[in-house]
Amino acid sequence: MKAIAETWRGLASIFLWVLIVPLMTRRASKLVGDKQKSRALFEKSFARLRNTCRIKMKTIGTPPPVGTGCVVCYNETSFADVFTFSATILPHVDRAAAADAYAMIPFARKACKNAEIEMVPRGQRAETELLMERVVSALHSGERVAWGGEGRLSGRDAVMRFKRGAFLLAIRAGVPIVPVASYGGHQIWPLGSVRIRPGTVNVWFGDPIDTSGYTEDTVRDLADHVQSVVADMYAEMKASQTP
Repeated sequence: MKAIAETWRGLASIFLWVLIVPLMTRRASKLVGDKQKSRALFEKSFARLRNTCRIKMKTIGTPPPVGTGCVVCYNETSFADVFTFSATILPHVDRAAAADAYAMIPFARKACKNAEIEMVPRGQRAETELLMERVVSALHSGERVAWGGEGRLSGRDAVMRFKRGAFLLAIRAGVPIVPVASYGGHQIWPLGSVRIRPGTVNVWFGDPIDTSGYTEDTVRDLADHVQSVVADMYAEMKASQTP
């Protein structure tokens, strides 16, 4: 019976995602220049999805305060992490990045633009460089920017290899990296499964990491270092949840 209930919960959540997210993005696409209302619509929709999934959230550590330019770099394991992002990380950043694949959702590109969520193009170097220039300028002005380290949902109970994007931004802007580890999403809803188990996504904001000693030639070293920090945070949260 438990497996049936979890499968039904997963199917209901997928149906709700398909139903309400395009409605939300359509409404948000009309809110030109109103970031707060756009983000509020995102959070309202994802709150409904979390309630259907029976996902709770817990935030640990101190998010970066307003006006402290930094790159908030985080891991993601499953759609459970996506459902919690708007309530755990997005309120503590001025700008965020999302995979361009989400642009397949109707009205998503305009909705994300209004919420100041940047769509990161794949395989389009010129467009990516223009985006990075824009984000570096925002960092120089003191904005906090959220950028996923792995660049995708990992689908693993682990922190996978971080890509260079977040770290190139931090180096070019001369700002610190704030490492953030999310744990619990994979346990709640493994990527590729339709079964959803009730649970808690823990989001831990770590201490800022200075990037002043790094250059673009050593960006891989910085990425590996931050990945190691986030992996240690992830492992610590996992150990605390293990009976």
